[in-house]
Amino acid sequence: MDIPKASRPSLSGYINETMLLPWPWVSTRMEQARNYWISTQSRGFPSSRPVWGIWDQSRLLFSSGSQIARNISRDSKVQVNLESGDELVIIEGTAHPLNERDLEFWVREYNLKYSWDMPHSTIDVYEVRPVRVLAWICDSSGQDGGALFTNSATEWNFE
Repeated sequence: MDIPKASRPSLSGYINETMLLPWPWVSTRMEQARNYWISTQSRGFPSSRPVWGIWDQSRLLFSSGSQIARNISRDSKVQVNLESGDELVIIEGTAHPLNERDLEFWVREYNLKYSWDMPHSTIDVYEVRPVRVLAWICDSSGQDGGALFTNSATEWNFE
C-alpha cells in the first residue's frame, strides 16, 4: 500500500504550519507497541478493548474473539489507538477477516513478538487498513503551552 502525502489536520484553530511527522515515526510506534486499543460500535455506543497485534508497514493484524468480532461483523469501521497520550497515533480504518495468504506471516510474527503459540487459523483474525491516520507529539509536562502538539500534528488520508 502506498503511503499518501502527509498534511496538517484541521484539529483546532491554532495549528502551526511548520513540521510534519514522517511516516516512519508512525510505523515505528505501531511496530513497537505491545497493546492496541480497538474501538468499534456496540449497541449504538463506542466499545474499546485492548488487543495484541502485528503492524505490517501500513496495516494492523490482530485477533479477537470478543465483542470486537461481533461488532466488526455488523460494522467494519474501527479506530485503533496506542496507549501513549504523548506520542499519539490514531488510525481510522476498516477491519476485514485476514486473507488466508497472510496466515503464515501472521502466525510467525505473532509468535515471535508475544512468545505465544498462535493457532494456524484465520478465524477471528482481522486486518485493519487505514483510511485516515493522525499522529502528534505532546509535552507530557504541559509546560510548552501546546507548542509541541501544534508543531507536530500530522494527518495521512488513504482514500
